[in-house]
Amino acid sequence: MNTIQRTSDFIYRIEKVLAVVILCIMTLSLVAGVVFRYFLNSPLSWSDEAAMFSLVWVTFLGGSICIKRDQLAAVSFVTDRFSGKTRQVLLSLGLFIVILFCLFFLYLSLNWITSPTMSFERSDALELPMIIPYSIVPIGTCFMTIHFIHTFLHGLRIGKTEGEDFT
Repeated sequence: MNTIQRTSDFIYRIEKVLAVVILCIMTLSLVAGVVFRYFLNSPLSWSDEAAMFSLVWVTFLGGSICIKRDQLAAVSFVTDRFSGKTRQVLLSLGLFIVILFCLFFLYLSLNWITSPTMSFERSDALELPMIIPYSIVPIGTCFMTIHFIHTFLHGLRIGKTEGEDFT
């Protein structure tokens, strides 16, 4: 349990720094795009693409951060009807299913990112290898999976030691 908690905490620190850096890149590219287009009458070809790739990266990182901070939106009308052990079992089952889905999605995204055609794809404006913007899919999914596993194990530990619900 300690290892997964330390790993989750370490990833969380990395995610926060990356999110700030990528948000700055996105903001600067959008501001530069507006300034060059409307004030200097010389539009930048790369600013929109850089902002779009940054948005995708920050979306996956933000989703993972929300998992770590337990700030995801949830539909809980079913689990709210139960209490005690039944609620804990339902929450554990739900988390287990989400972990399985994340692992499956991680497997698919790794197959996609390592496909032979991926090495030839380049972005239009930045001429960036597309493996760079696409790599956030397996990276973000891996981070999410680790955070979900930590939440799952933490919930099981709380249930065994204190008999409380976890969310």
